[in-house]
Amino acid sequence: MGARHEAQAEFLQAVGQATRLRILEVLAEGERCVCDIQVAVGQRQSNVSKHLAILRRSGILIARREGGRILFRLRNGRIQEFLRRLSDVAPRDFLLVRHE
Repeated sequence: MGARHEAQAEFLQAVGQATRLRILEVLAEGERCVCDIQVAVGQRQSNVSKHLAILRRSGILIARREGGRILFRLRNGRIQEFLRRLSDVAPRDFLLVRHE
């Protein structure tokens, strides 16, 4: 297996979790602090922080400090494009049929 496949598998592992996908959708709208992301995904801050750390380590997110807050954003627009294409490949109604 080549380095490209390894990198792609790492990326898919990082985004292949429902909470992390929701976080990416929130950040596709723009830069946010942990507190805003927490409210949007409806989970405890400690859980959201763990998911943010995974996404950051994988290179998908960039973080910066502003005062006492840490703000997160997508590294680039290709992540937004990935999310749009994912919706085309696995539309909501396909997923509902699969779980019936």
